[in-house]
Amino acid sequence: MNGRKVGIVAVFIVFHLSLLSPALAAEPQDRVRATLDAVYAVLTDPQLQGPAKEVERRQRVQRIIRDTFDFAEMGRESLRTHWAGLTPQQREQFVTVFGAFFERSYDRLVLRFLRNRQAAYGAESVEKDRARVQTTLVDNKGEELPVDYHLKYDDQRWSISDVVVDGARLASSFRAQFDKIIRTSSYDTLLLRMKIKAEQN
Repeated sequence: MNGRKVGIVAVFIVFHLSLLSPALAAEPQDRVRATLDAVYAVLTDPQLQGPAKEVERRQRVQRIIRDTFDFAEMGRESLRTHWAGLTPQQREQFVTVFGAFFERSYDRLVLRFLRNRQAAYGAESVEKDRARVQTTLVDNKGEELPVDYHLKYDDQRWSISDVVVDGARLASSFRAQFDKIIRTSSYDTLLLRMKIKAEQN
């Protein structure tokens, strides 16, 4: 192959890789794995054990979760048609409250099992800017808890936009609950109940 052809091939390869690099910058499974590994490291850190370290431990986990989960997308999805009726200020407030509410639910349904279980990774499916990563939390008795993560690619990164715990999709569950409260009572009632729930231990 002469020099001119080598140059053309090199340019083609660089151009081709430049087209692929955004999607390959952070694979969905890598994103989920890094998140769970980081949370596990906090939960098992010998220097963060005991009641005296509970607040610090919780704050560290919160920072990891908030960096990985797209609460704006999740909050919008959980309200669906009711979202359109909110002002920009109300939307911002709801996303903040929803984030705290989700953290408590995710901790109760998933993270409390993480300390004593091994995370096994299954299939990863990607379609354009959406992805799904299958995981299973397995304890030393072989009992399994399937947890799948839905992700969205935006702003040069993958973020988690929904979680499916043992077949139950959290966003759908929240949406049904939120819709019922708004229709039978009010949006303000929903917001108050979410705040109370988020503050419960």
